[in-house]
Amino acid sequence: MFHIFNKSRIKHLEEDSGHLFDKFIVPLALVAPFMTIPQVLAVWVKGNIDGVSILTWLGYALGSGFWVIYGIIHKEKPLTIANFLLFVFDVSIVIGVLLHR
Repeated sequence: MFHIFNKSRIKHLEEDSGHLFDKFIVPLALVAPFMTIPQVLAVWVKGNIDGVSILTWLGYALGSGFWVIYGIIHKEKPLTIANFLLFVFDVSIVIGVLLHR
């Protein structure tokens, strides 16, 4: 009987921590893409493309694009929104690098 109680208690704790994690992941998913803004500003405002790899940012954009599609298919709004924002920022960096060459 004690063994059954422990499994039940463990399952309850796992569910609680999952809900707690969900409360933090949504704001993080929406804030994280904005950490790319300093790079966007460096490229677009300062025109500084030193050390900016166009292949790397194309790769980021491609990855974000696939995550957007995945989020849409699985109806995951935070995933979709966060990766759409990342895609926009990544593509803007690529375009900025091409314009400032």
